[in-house]
Amino acid sequence: MFERYTERARRVIFFARKEASDFGAAAIQTEHLLLGLLTEDIDMVKRFSLDWPSEERIREDITERVTIGAKLPYSVDLPLSDECKHILAYAIEEAERLDHSYISTEHLLLGLLRETNSLAAEILRAHRIDLAPARVKIALPSSREIAEIPPQLPKAGCVPDPETAKRIAEAVWLVMYGEAAVEQQKPLQADFEDDRWRVRGSPPSGQATPAFIAVISRVDGRILKIGTTVVSRDLFE
Repeated sequence: MFERYTERARRVIFFARKEASDFGAAAIQTEHLLLGLLTEDIDMVKRFSLDWPSEERIREDITERVTIGAKLPYSVDLPLSDECKHILAYAIEEAERLDHSYISTEHLLLGLLRETNSLAAEILRAHRIDLAPARVKIALPSSREIAEIPPQLPKAGCVPDPETAKRIAEAVWLVMYGEAAVEQQKPLQADFEDDRWRVRGSPPSGQATPAFIAVISRVDGRILKIGTTVVSRDLFE
């Protein structure tokens, strides 16, 4: 089940199991998974919130809202709750949506957010971490990916190439219009002008479906314009 998981993602599961034992829980719950994520990669979580509190405050919040049982030995094999199983399945879907061959901590975060009625998702939303903007931010290339761009590519930046621009636009469109509508827009086209990428969909000819359009800053990845108009003359004004 965990073959595609990175070492960090596997450690999240390990820490979640430990948290469940410390709480005396009969199964690994979403709050344990959240604490495991914070233990392993709190810096990643902080990328998505301007006011993320200390881990101690999160732990206190959870402790006040769940029943604490007698601490269990770490050797006890605890099952995943149904909610946690959903989260792991969502993490796989999110990785595939981003065309990632691996599953890491950022995918687990998206999975936690998708299990909307869980305690973990409630805590994340309370600190202004929401699914749609998190998806967009994860779709942006990391500084490590930018550093690995071959030197022959023109003008490196936050959005250095058309494939990255398409990936960002698609992530935003998926949130706005849904997967079926985005699939009808493929193949996507990306043009570069004035330090901006213009990504345009290619809906089937002969239909009334307009083309999706997104204008993205190469320098910082900001979405400058997004819509469904087929008129492109004023997009860079």
